[in-house]
Amino acid sequence: MLLLLSLLAPSYAAEVTDMAPGAGALIGVHYGGSALSGRLLESGTAIADRRVQRHDLDVTLEIAPIEGLAITAALATTPSWRFAYPDARQMVSEPASGSGSYLPGGVVADTPVIQAGGLQGVWLGAAVAPFAERYAGTAGSTWRLDAGFRPGSKGRNLWTAGDNGRRGAAPGGTAFKLQGAFSTDRGTGHPYAQVTWIREGAVAVDVSDENGTNWGELELQPASSLQLRGGVEIVAFESAPGETPARFAVDLSAAAGYRSWEDVASGVYLPNVLESGRQIPVTVGDQMMGTLGLGFDYHAGEIVRGRTGATFTYAMPFRVEHVYDVRTSADTYTIGWSFTVQAAPRFIAEAEPIAQP
Repeated sequence: MLLLLSLLAPSYAAEVTDMAPGAGALIGVHYGGSALSGRLLESGTAIADRRVQRHDLDVTLEIAPIEGLAITAALATTPSWRFAYPDARQMVSEPASGSGSYLPGGVVADTPVIQAGGLQGVWLGAAVAPFAERYAGTAGSTWRLDAGFRPGSKGRNLWTAGDNGRRGAAPGGTAFKLQGAFSTDRGTGHPYAQVTWIREGAVAVDVSDENGTNWGELELQPASSLQLRGGVEIVAFESAPGETPARFAVDLSAAAGYRSWEDVASGVYLPNVLESGRQIPVTVGDQMMGTLGLGFDYHAGEIVRGRTGATFTYAMPFRVEHVYDVRTSADTYTIGWSFTVQAAPRFIAEAEPIAQP
């Protein structure tokens, strides 16, 4: 092990390809917040504003028995998730079509609000860095490959309201995650690319609404997602060899995302719905989005790492529930912000490089 450590070059990689030091650990706390703003339209007419605020808090752990290989775990929580629909109209039944429409209804007195929060799930997995610029004699790029599994959380899910009217945050079913990230050191810049795929599994849950009405068990299929992200970390400061390790970089990124269709319980993504629609799963249309990001990444000493970031996301319109002619507006956008603090302790001290004859 000491021989392996002695062959490692003191080189940084982009944040997306960072690994726990071997043998060592990477412990992190991540907070992410977002605020979505948009409208809901029926036949081109606005029937409600749409405001979604979300706050996530994750605790992550990587344990690396050797350099380049880690066992990973993450506790994903959403302390607060709020769906609000200001200036919403009341949906009424149309006898001619047998469906519902917001157009004849008047504006409701109180803003419809759905509150949710709690545990999303526990991710368990592994990460490997088969190639890295810090390995002596390897190619000039760093890879990180991840695979993860999340058990189901049927007890506190988004589709079932509790006795207090508050919903859970979990999709409900199991999920699988595959992720690959690649970066290279170009001196003052570290270009990188990352692809993330999350496959959500089907789940049967007992559906109930905020009024305490139980609508029975429904077979649901939460949405899966795919994101392609690329960017560059511009190194503003990096300590010289032999000095206390320190680094500060500015991260500029862009991403394209796809969220698949999903079969879910009615009444979460709309301000109010007909009772007849709650008795069946409703299909939410698939959607595409683009994101621009700005981040600041810093390392202080051997152990402390941190990151602060902000994002702007534009989402294409999609049909909210297949039983109603309602779509999101083309002016929908999301502002996001995040803070991450990590510690990267080693289990054994790093050896001094072997002097060359």
